[in-house]
Amino acid sequence: MNLKCFGSILILLTLCFSSTLLSKEDNRHYILKNANLVKIDKTENDTITTLKGDVDLIYNDIEFFADNAQIFQKDRKVKLFGDVRAIDDTLEAGAQKATYFHKNAILKLEKDAYFIENSSDTLLKKVTADFIEYQKEDKKVHALNNIVATDFIEEVVCTCGKFRYDMETDYGLARENPVLTFQRDNELKIFSKQMELFSKDKKLTATYDVKVETKDTYATSNFLIYFNDQEKAVMLGNPQFKSSLSTATAEEFQVFFKDEKIHELLMVKNAVIHFKEEESIGKENYLYAEKVLMKINNDKLTYLHAQDVSRSFFEQREDEDILINKLATLQLQVFFDEGEKIKTIIAEDDIKGTYTFTSSKKIIEK
Repeated sequence: MNLKCFGSILILLTLCFSSTLLSKEDNRHYILKNANLVKIDKTENDTITTLKGDVDLIYNDIEFFADNAQIFQKDRKVKLFGDVRAIDDTLEAGAQKATYFHKNAILKLEKDAYFIENSSDTLLKKVTADFIEYQKEDKKVHALNNIVATDFIEEVVCTCGKFRYDMETDYGLARENPVLTFQRDNELKIFSKQMELFSKDKKLTATYDVKVETKDTYATSNFLIYFNDQEKAVMLGNPQFKSSLSTATAEEFQVFFKDEKIHELLMVKNAVIHFKEEESIGKENYLYAEKVLMKINNDKLTYLHAQDVSRSFFEQREDEDILINKLATLQLQVFFDEGEKIKTIIAEDDIKGTYTFTSSKKIIEK
């Protein structure tokens, strides 16, 4: 008898022996599809089957691949080592080390751990981390440390220190300084201390130390809710907006995005804006109003519409001319040129204050 034939017979005998032992205990068995070496040790406390080399094992309807493995019959668990992969229908997980507990159907993955959710033909989501726990019955995933969670359909990546994901509800919870990055035409980042991701509703919430960052602008608050379909965020809790030439505050921000850039900013209740025309001078201009809409193109302010303006100050510079305007009005519109310099001001209804206009810089009173 040659060695190859002897090895095949040994594996067959091992399968029969192991399957019989398991079936006596709980009517369950495993299927060993491949291993280069099989060894069975019966101890006082357990029966341990050791598998070495190109292990391919089906256990509790999950197919495992690894360099080496150990099956503990009494404890009903499997330990796997080296290039571990686990396939559960359309789900895949892997790591350098893994342990599967049959009793509660939990797979624990350590070192270079990953978890992938597929559809029949598309890669949907992927999580990588130092440690991942997959709960088979509950369809939940917990991850710890150095986490990168990717949604390939929405083109979004979340990094954090702790992450929980429920596949049935499509709900994710990210903690320990999560950062959400939209990887589309342009890069938009959201920072906070905690995020909740509601994939089915296509929305997310961020709480504590929230920051929305684009290339040249950013906004901060204590709370944010983002609606993916509308490309809109609502920011509450001392929201602030900053760019190189302007700052703004209000009780509520409604931020509208286009191509992952801030396109419009609606400030509701007690809006205050300070802005300047050149980076070399201070923010002389200011505006206090009940509601303000700012339009932004390529991170530059192009238009401003304010309602119930209680006070405002505009210092416009054109060559050597300095035009100073102080206004209170019900409606105020300000148009800016490509360099964010004031081009036109339109005041409407119940205008109070002083204003100046010339052929080059105009205030139009309706």
